[in-house]
Amino acid sequence: MRVAVNLSFLLPGVVGGSEEYSVRLLRAVLDHHPDVRLDVVAHDALFQSHPALEQNAVRIGGPVGVRPYRILTESLVVPRHTRHADLTHHFGGRIPSRATSPAVVTIHDIQPLDMPENFSSTKTAFLRRALPNSARRADLICTPTRWVADRVVERLGVPEARVRVIGPAVGRRPIPSERDSMASVTGNRPLILFPSVTHPHKNHRFLIDAMVRVHQHRPDALLIFTGGPGLAAEPVAAEIARVDPDGAFIRHLGRIDESLLMGLLADADLVAFPSRYEGFGLPALEAMQAGTPVVAANAACLPEVVGDAGCLLPLDDPERWAIEMVELLSDTDRRARMAAAGSVRAENWSAVDASARLVDAWREVVS
Repeated sequence: MRVAVNLSFLLPGVVGGSEEYSVRLLRAVLDHHPDVRLDVVAHDALFQSHPALEQNAVRIGGPVGVRPYRILTESLVVPRHTRHADLTHHFGGRIPSRATSPAVVTIHDIQPLDMPENFSSTKTAFLRRALPNSARRADLICTPTRWVADRVVERLGVPEARVRVIGPAVGRRPIPSERDSMASVTGNRPLILFPSVTHPHKNHRFLIDAMVRVHQHRPDALLIFTGGPGLAAEPVAAEIARVDPDGAFIRHLGRIDESLLMGLLADADLVAFPSRYEGFGLPALEAMQAGTPVVAANAACLPEVVGDAGCLLPLDDPERWAIEMVELLSDTDRRARMAAAGSVRAENWSAVDASARLVDAWREVVS
């Protein structure tokens, strides 16, 4: 079976969790399904960031950072590279106006419809048309969680029979480093980590508010943000500078390499995840896989992912978040119990299972 994959939407370090979800899932297909031939259609920047896909590269040129050009490229250039495939899988949430058939689309979430205030009016207007149109045209729709699948069925009017839940392919388990090797980053202090691009829905400012309260009780605790700049980067930076101008208890490292991120995930005492809207929330799962306790928002898909293995809290009470995090930092036994439960729950997602579900979906469409 020959499958063309449209990743022309993907700007490394910009699109957030959909990048890791898409790339890891395709790498799992390459690792576990040698009978499937993949043609990965994308800009060169993708293959520079993810060399594991290099052997399957179908490169397209042009100014990757210009959205109108990317949209035009999808309709005019991508079809030329996908016409010989048995099917084309569009991982960017929509099917271009001109596309080869049959077609599968992954809809990571429908946040532009649910929370349009987080997007420009132009993008919202475009996706209000493009998302329902793509859902109607797709032979099959993939979503990362049941929660997103239900939103797609409800909001886009898609028959449930045409939707498949394909969870992420969790890669290698993050391994704790020698704490001394992280000393220059963490100072060997109690560490709360939030790895996320600074988009508005990620809710960094809420966690900053909670951390100010944590600092009053645990001045030794350190909050680290990682992730590239998003639409809320400036107000987040301004808020950090306002409450902690000397960087005494909050630091933003920006986008860091995978090895450092995996080390921080495994070394952290807690991973806090206060996002208001998620299609999956991969860092929460990676934290559980690493045996790191998770405190997450009781919102969107996060209860589905975290379940009873973490601590789920409402997003209207920073004081409660602060109390919970202070108590967890002081309770080694409770953190150990959460870590054990998280490790067991993370086993529900694996590269082998995720890639098998995806390939089965492809075969269903082709047959």
